[in-house]
Amino acid sequence: MTQSRRSGFTIVELLVVIAIITILLGLLASGIGGAITGSKRTKELNRLKGVMTAWTMYSGQYEDQLLPGFLDTGVQGLWGVRYKNRQGTELAPELCQTYSWRLLPFLDFNYEPMLGYRESAEETVDESTYYPAAIPVTLPTQLAAAESMPGAGASLQPAFGYNAFYCGGWWKSAAGVATLTFGDSTFLQDGATVRGRLVARTLGGISKPSDFIVFTASTYLNAGTYGPFDDFQPGAAWSVPNRLAATAIWGFGGATLEGVDVAAHLNPAPSGDAGKLIVNTDQAIPFARHGGTVGVGMGDASVKSSSMSELSDIRLWIPCANAPNFAHGP
Repeated sequence: MTQSRRSGFTIVELLVVIAIITILLGLLASGIGGAITGSKRTKELNRLKGVMTAWTMYSGQYEDQLLPGFLDTGVQGLWGVRYKNRQGTELAPELCQTYSWRLLPFLDFNYEPMLGYRESAEETVDESTYYPAAIPVTLPTQLAAAESMPGAGASLQPAFGYNAFYCGGWWKSAAGVATLTFGDSTFLQDGATVRGRLVARTLGGISKPSDFIVFTASTYLNAGTYGPFDDFQPGAAWSVPNRLAATAIWGFGGATLEGVDVAAHLNPAPSGDAGKLIVNTDQAIPFARHGGTVGVGMGDASVKSSSMSELSDIRLWIPCANAPNFAHGP
């Protein structure tokens, strides 16, 4: 008697096949996701390369002077500087306090390097609007007036924040005088307290340009504890290290930030937040927009992707800093 052949699969065989297909689909999805993230990271670095080229061109035109990081409205008046958009229309001083409108002429007012990270591109930087973030923030009072103006997107939310306190300088006016923040500060050197200039003012004056941060991908956050972000988190026009002078700014849960118990400075105090980003005080900070890495532009105009832990070394932010946890006075 001839034995009949089996014409189907057993349940066990089907389950094995389904399991294999599921694993393969997971690997495929992971590969596609990684490729997409890698593509976004490449685009970010290409945008940043354009910004770095423009930054270098600025110094070339202005006799080696570095692009100022911040000029309040009073300083703009004292220096007699005016800035215009692509149409030749003079811009309000409130809109020109950050670096963007000083650099945009060297980018031919191109939208992509400044705001190409946005989910839906606007037509021009002249018309760019301020995007309310999914994570609400309250900007410094002196910048709030610019939020409703055309061009506020470029002014307040470019993809890359300038190392404005230590590169070019953060200038504010007082009693009719322009004052450079941290321009002449106290710090420890060889065990002694000394007073000196911390801010790089000329391109040629940067001693190790390949080790000096000029721009990072950035975002502005109020004090608090934060989890995952999406790629379209609005940018910020400046960026600071994890400590600004002697003030702790940002770090991660599960540890103190430069010797400061961050939890004690937050209200409400975080609990169970190991690994989450903790912002100690309202500020613009480096932001890992794509795949956990931060786009960084250095003083030699090179660009790279860095981790937040790498950016915790303050020697990368201040030319004369002599320790990773360098601090200085006012």
